Amino acid sequence: MLRHRVPVFVLLIASITLSGPVSGVHAQTVFKCVDPEGGIAYQADPCRSGVHEKQIEIKPAPARSATTANASPSRARQARPLLSRPARRSAVVYSFECRTQSGVLFYRHSRCPASIDRSGAIGGRHSAAREAVSGQRIPRLEACHGLRSVGRDGREFDEVPTTYDRNLGRDPCRKY
Repeated sequence: MLRHRVPVFVLLIASITLSGPVSGVHAQTVFKCVDPEGGIAYQADPCRSGVHEKQIEIKPAPARSATTANASPSRARQARPLLSRPARRSAVVYSFECRTQSGVLFYRHSRCPASIDRSGAIGGRHSAAREAVSGQRIPRLEACHGLRSVGRDGREFDEVPTTYDRNLGRDPCRKY
């Protein structure tokens, strides 16, 4: 049984790295040792007795030559100025600016409700204090700035993500 088992790829990478681009590079010999239990090890030294041994020759990497094609850029590339790509225009994402009959302003990323209950509930049909709501589509950037405004009447009706959703990256305003 072999005492030290080193993964194959570690030995191969080490042998290739150590044989690097040095002048006078020659082939390397690696010994593949297989013990009676089937364990395999690659090593630089010959295997001990009682172990099946196979020699593997690793050829050195070919030397890099500086050809004229690699040494200087082509004339066509030199003559042509590099054109910068136009900035990629992202599609405008919209949210909604909702306003009640009495002028209360709030923001939603989904459509505005048809009416709100000024006591704090949204969408209850049988409430006495209901107000109709009109909505206008606005760019999300404007809606996110409006959501962050302090002291505005109607903030209790804003569509604000929970802390959980923010932590998961589901905040529609995180980019704005």
